[in-house]
Amino acid sequence: MPPISPCLAVVLLLLATAHDQLPTGQSPPPPLTRTEIRVRDWIAAHREEQIGILERLVNQQSGTLNVAGVRAAGAIFQAELDGLGFTTKWVEMPAEMRRGGHLVAERPARSPSAGGKRLLLIGHFDTVFEGEGQKFVRADSIARGAGTSDMKGGDVILLFALKALAAAGQLDRMNVTVVVTGDEEATGRPLEIARRDLIDAAKRTDVALSFEGGSREYASISRRGASGWLLKVKARQAHSAGVFGGAGYGAIYEAARILTMFRDSIPREDGLTYNPGIIAGGADLVADTSGYAFQVAGKTNIIAPTAVVRGDLRFTTEEQKERTRARMRAIVAKSLPGATAEISFDDSYPAMPLTEAGRAVLAQLDTVSRALGYPAIQALDASRRGAGDLSFVAPYIPGVDGLGALGGGAHSPEEFVNLPPLEMQTARAALLMARLAGLRK
Repeated sequence: MPPISPCLAVVLLLLATAHDQLPTGQSPPPPLTRTEIRVRDWIAAHREEQIGILERLVNQQSGTLNVAGVRAAGAIFQAELDGLGFTTKWVEMPAEMRRGGHLVAERPARSPSAGGKRLLLIGHFDTVFEGEGQKFVRADSIARGAGTSDMKGGDVILLFALKALAAAGQLDRMNVTVVVTGDEEATGRPLEIARRDLIDAAKRTDVALSFEGGSREYASISRRGASGWLLKVKARQAHSAGVFGGAGYGAIYEAARILTMFRDSIPREDGLTYNPGIIAGGADLVADTSGYAFQVAGKTNIIAPTAVVRGDLRFTTEEQKERTRARMRAIVAKSLPGATAEISFDDSYPAMPLTEAGRAVLAQLDTVSRALGYPAIQALDASRRGAGDLSFVAPYIPGVDGLGALGGGAHSPEEFVNLPPLEMQTARAALLMARLAGLRK
C-alpha cells in the first residue's frame, strides 16, 4: 500500500472530524445537485439586489391601519411576482374592516414533477410600528427600519428564493401559490372574511412555508394561539373622601383588583400568558373607532365611574384557552362593593399543534440546511413563538414557519435585520421548495 500523502491525511482527518461532530444517529446529507448549486450561487450573486428591494419595501410605510400604505407595499411585491409569471390579484377587504387587503398569486406548473407537492408560501406586508418618518438605514451588516425583520425581510427571502428557482429553470416545474396578508399584526374582523383567501389557498395546496422571523438553528412546526379580551368596569361616581366608606371603591380600584387576581390566582402553565396591554379610566372615557385609543377625563377628587382594559391571551391548545377564560370570568364576577365588571373575548389566531406531518417537513429543512453547510435545524418550542398566519392553514396542510430574516427589535422603533444571513435563509428556502416539489434530480 503506497504511503498517504500529508495533504490527503489532512483531508481524511477533516472528514472524520466533521462526521464525529454530527448529532448522534444523524448521517451526513447527500451533496447538492448541480442545479441546487446553481440556485445557491445565483442567490449569493444577487444579494445587493435583494437588499435593494427590501429597502423599497421598508421605505413604504405600512402599519396595519395604514390602508393606502399596505396597498402600496403590496404593489411593489405584486410587480415582482408578475415579472416571474405569476397570476396575481389584490383582494380588497370591506371598507368597514379598515384593512388594506391581501395579495394572492398563483403559478401552476408548466411541466410538473411527478409526486411533487403544491406549495403555499405565506408572508405579510403590515408592521406593528407605523414607521412614520422612519427610513431604511444601513450600517455595516445590519439595517434598521419598520418591517426590516418582521416581516419585509421574510418577504424578500420568499421572493428571491422564487427568483433563484426561476433563473435555474426550476419554477416551471412547480405549483406555487403565494399569499401575503396585509393585516397579520392586527387581524381584521370578521376572521371568516379576513382569512378566507388564505384558507382557500390551503385547501388547494399540500404544504405551507411561512417567512416569519428566522434563526440559524430553529424553525417552528407548532405555534401558540392568540385571543383578545376586553374588560369593562362600571362604578358609582362620588367624592373621593368616601372611597373607603360607603361610596364604593370605584372602577379603577376594581380594574386593579381584577388584574392583580389574574396575575396571582391563575396557575402558570407552559405557553400560557395573559397580558393587559391598554388601560384607561376616569370620569369620562371615549374610545375611537378602532377601540384601541381612548380620550379620558376626570378629577383626582372623584371616584372613577368607568374603566376599560384591553389585553391578549396566548395559549398552546384550545382546551387551555377555554380553561383560562373560565378562570378569568370567575375573577371578574367577584366585584368590589359599588362596582360591576364584565369581560368579553374574541378569537384571533388558533393554536397550531405539533404533528408528524410537520416533523417531516422540518426534517427536509434540516437536511437542506446541512447540505448547504449551515447548522442543523431543530423545532422551536411553541412557547417561544407568538401567533401567526400559518396557524390558520394548519388544520388543512402541514407547514413550517421561521424561514424569514434574522434580526431583532420587532414591534419597536429599534427594529433591525442582520443582512448577511439573508443569503443563508434564501438558499434554505429555495432548496426546500424545490425538494418538496419533487425536483431533487
